[in-house]
Amino acid sequence: MIFRAIFLSIVLMCGLNAKMFQSVDVSKGVFVQHGKDKMYCSNCAMSLSTYYKTNHIHKNHQYCSLHCLYDATKGNIPDDVKVVDTNSLKFIDAKKAYYVVGSDKMGTMTYNSKYAFKSFDDAKKFVKKNGGKISNFVEAYEITEEDFLQDLKLLQAKKEKKTYKLGKKLYTKKCEKVNVNSFETISLLKAKLKNVCKTRRDRELQYVAEYLWDVVKKNKVLEAFGKIEYTKHDKCPICGMFVYKYPKWVAMVEVNGKKIYFDGAKDMFKYVIKHKSKIDNKKVFVTDYFSGKKIDALFAHFVYGSNVYGPMGNEFIPFYSEKDANSFRKDHYGMAVYGFLQIIEDKEIMQDIKEL
Repeated sequence: MIFRAIFLSIVLMCGLNAKMFQSVDVSKGVFVQHGKDKMYCSNCAMSLSTYYKTNHIHKNHQYCSLHCLYDATKGNIPDDVKVVDTNSLKFIDAKKAYYVVGSDKMGTMTYNSKYAFKSFDDAKKFVKKNGGKISNFVEAYEITEEDFLQDLKLLQAKKEKKTYKLGKKLYTKKCEKVNVNSFETISLLKAKLKNVCKTRRDRELQYVAEYLWDVVKKNKVLEAFGKIEYTKHDKCPICGMFVYKYPKWVAMVEVNGKKIYFDGAKDMFKYVIKHKSKIDNKKVFVTDYFSGKKIDALFAHFVYGSNVYGPMGNEFIPFYSEKDANSFRKDHYGMAVYGFLQIIEDKEIMQDIKEL
């Protein structure tokens, strides 16, 4: 029931154009971007005015939410961030703002809502009426990190269930064809669609943009159900073993268009940690232990320290389902279940990897 409530909340959060708490008329907002995509989030292309009360600005890019700012900055706490004051609708210094986290008001790109206020008294009044906890920017950012993977997973589930199907249908029936590979960002793609599609509804344009960006350009749907493809010549750069001998364990990283293969998640993590500044975490893939399917490493749950060994001994065993991971851990005496970001960011876990 809890999962269903969260899921429905995010569906509503991302799919409605009806007036929401976050929404303001364009004339009442401040929009700093330039170009055809100036009214869209730099990270996800959602309407900035629809989700205005959770907008953030960093380096002249405007984001619909703290979630998107976190994604764009790859989890590094940025300087010079501004956030909308929920009451005045003006931008204020985020590091001087009082954030209310977890109120009854719907969040943007997350179940755990986050609204900012210029004064402590304003934040306190908001909490009294809507619940939540008062935090500073760094604390709110850290909570966003804690929520990030679960929010991503729920958002992706919604896309696979509804968005991609509707986007494909709308694109086929209402839009002129575009070369999706010619666009550097999803926001620029959406701005183009506004001119070539027979619809002006922001929700429908968002569906088409996400379908084209994720499915046509990034092939996400196929990645969710296919397997990692490799040849008999592909070797793991860490240990030198041929990966085709271990189909149950293969992992892959895409770097600058080049695919690099590993004979297990452990060696993949060693590579990612060493080259972290060059790696796009959205282009790291592992093999689900039960199904053998290719899954995004960001969404995977890794069982550590079990009595099941991989090609190189002790291994981080990946599962798409958290339930499967916990069940496997119990059955095979695993020490813990970790998320992808936990493994690459936690110094103690990183040290354990070096010792394996």
